[in-house]
Amino acid sequence: MVLFCIPCLALLIYFLVMGTFFPRYRVYIKDGYRCFTDKLRGKKCALSFDNRMRLAFSAWLTQHRMPWLGRWFSNQRNFSNFLIISTIVTTVISIYFIWLFIYWQINPICYDGSSCVVDI
Repeated sequence: MVLFCIPCLALLIYFLVMGTFFPRYRVYIKDGYRCFTDKLRGKKCALSFDNRMRLAFSAWLTQHRMPWLGRWFSNQRNFSNFLIISTIVTTVISIYFIWLFIYWQINPICYDGSSCVVDI
């Protein structure tokens, strides 16, 4: 049940980040939050926010000379699976980078002010 919330959560996080820099995306934040909470409760999304974003994205791809990709993303299942996989991959990569940051803060690479060499 929670797995169905991930596409709306991914879109909500995307529009939260984009809304900070571009005011035209702030309109979608409230719709995305409503859709996420509805799907979390087990209800059908009244606004169909994810469907609207899916169709807008596939139309954008079609307009930018990628009709095969637009057709692929116009399928609800493909769009949701792509959002779920990209959200999970992004989360895993972010957790790994946070772990590296904490590890290098505890065990710094350079102890003295001399040249630092990182063995990879």
